[in-house]
Formats: sequence, structure tokens, C-alpha cells
Amino acid sequence: MRIVVAAVATAVAGALLIWTVAVPLGGIDLEVAAAGQRVGPASILGAVLIGGAAAWLLLALALRFPYGRTVWTGVAVAVLVLSLTGPVLSGAAGTVLAVLELMHLVVGLALILGLRRSSVPVVGAGRTVTAEAS
Repeated sequence: MRIVVAAVATAVAGALLIWTVAVPLGGIDLEVAAAGQRVGPASILGAVLIGGAAAWLLLALALRFPYGRTVWTGVAVAVLVLSLTGPVLSGAAGTVLAVLELMHLVVGLALILGLRRSSVPVVGAGRTVTAEAS
């Protein structure tokens, strides 16, 4: 569970860092005019938490099946690629488009790599259990 929380926290921190560099420090107005939406810390936090929860739920379901981790990774990468069309289809352009795409990549990669890592079985305290021959 700690790895899941760390993955989501990393995704949030990465997106907020990009926003901080772009908006307050860079003076970019991160608004998608066609959608009439301003991208701010609250919308970033909400989107990452919802996306992270959905990804984690899908991973939990996928792990019940053979090759579930591999299938989940493929689906997660496909969702990331599809999410990259969102800013383009919403009418973002130029620097705003670049910032939004970078946010999508950072969040997606943090969630994919972190959640994938959370699904690796852990060996108990470095001990190996073996069966004795009778």
C-alpha cells in the first residue's frame, strides 16, 4: 500500500511542480479557451487522484488473472497515449499544449511505473522457504 500512495503522491507532486514552473514562475496562463477551463492545483489534484484510483482498481482486478500485470501495463500505456489527445482535442495550443502534455506524461509514467512496482510479490524478510526431502 505504501508504494501505491508513493506513486500517487509522486504523480501529484510532478504535475504540481510543472504547474508551478509554468504558471506562477513562467507567467503562462494555463487556460483551455475552447473548454473554458483553467488548470489549477485543485483540478490537478482531483484529476490525479481519480486517475490513480481508477488505475489502482483496474490493477487489482487484473492481478486476479494470468498475465494480469502485463495486460494492465498495456492498457495503462494505451490510456496514457489516449490521454495525450485530450489537450489537443480541447483546443490547447502552443506553450499551453506543451505544458499540459508534459503533465499528462509525468502523471501517467509515475502511476504506471509506481503501480506496476506495487504489484511485484515481496519475499518475506529475505528468507527463502524450501521443502525438506523425506
